[in-house]
Amino acid sequence: MEVKSVNKQTRSTKQRKTRNKGIIRANFVPTLVSAPTGIISAKILTSMKNTSQLSKEDSIKLSEAAQKGLKNSGLDKKGVEVFKIKENPILDKMYTKFRSILKNIISKKDGENSIEQLTELINEVFKYDESDSNAINAIIKELGSNKRTAMQKQSLPINIDIKEQIAKLQALIFKEGSNACYLPKANKIITPDKSLQTSVFHEIGHALNNNGGIILKTLQKARPISTKVPGLILLISLFNKRKTTDKPQKNDSKIQKSADFVKRNAGILTAISFMPMVLEEGIASIRGQKLAKTLVKSKDLSKDIFKKIKITNLYGFTTYSLAAIAGYIGVKLAIKVKDTIQTNYENEQKSKFIKENIKPDLKTYQG
Repeated sequence: MEVKSVNKQTRSTKQRKTRNKGIIRANFVPTLVSAPTGIISAKILTSMKNTSQLSKEDSIKLSEAAQKGLKNSGLDKKGVEVFKIKENPILDKMYTKFRSILKNIISKKDGENSIEQLTELINEVFKYDESDSNAINAIIKELGSNKRTAMQKQSLPINIDIKEQIAKLQALIFKEGSNACYLPKANKIITPDKSLQTSVFHEIGHALNNNGGIILKTLQKARPISTKVPGLILLISLFNKRKTTDKPQKNDSKIQKSADFVKRNAGILTAISFMPMVLEEGIASIRGQKLAKTLVKSKDLSKDIFKKIKITNLYGFTTYSLAAIAGYIGVKLAIKVKDTIQTNYENEQKSKFIKENIKPDLKTYQG
């Protein structure tokens, strides 16, 4: 009688170290999540621009009311001013010329001539005139305190001050009627002369925060957290090979423990990081709106314009809230995608390891 028994013989018990997979693919997830909110925000901006359109007479009344608001709040004594830039929407094809000129400047090709071309193009296309000079000077002042701009200037191959041209490039967003803002370092407010005029009291609210108590001033200075920290949270989470479902190990380093904490709480940490921006925006709207309401009572501002101010503020706050929501959802989904890819990869590696290292050994016994 011949008996065949099958014994499993392991050739190697050491499994190859698994790699960190899915980082690149997962990194695209937040962008995909933010795309719909970006479309919604663009539509909201269009609605804001339409809502904020005023007749010439109402525009003058709003400007006068804003000046009175600065006086009543004491901001005028602190140097806060409101400047307007004349709108002149440009054609998309003009961006190609700008990119070409800027590329020559950065690559140090024909620097002097490129600066002259840039200046000529800015003056011709965007038609900045004397009425825009105060706003441009405010942006120059804001840039003057920017270390990055100073570094950029030093890296240029030519000995020329181009801050004015950089300021005019940055002012394009106002020239196109796509933004209004408060410049905290320059302590000035800039709005387009047609679109988004009704956001001026929201910007005055930002000025009140920046020139007010230590808490609100700190909150405004903390706004950059909302733009920098979410990316850092995502980066730490995606480069952490350990999955959120993995259990901690006794010999984990402090760095590993910290990375695990960030990854497991990435969603809530991202939401918290957006709070300084969202809160400061909301408080600015409330304070600016409250100031505008006192001007309605004193009949320095009409109820119709005040209604547009409230609608504009609501639209603006909605866009910031959408950004925070998209950030939260984006990082949560990105981690889920990353962990799924990592799990599938590790399971494949485990199966491959078993197939390669555990093979049947047939032994024959005679009986």
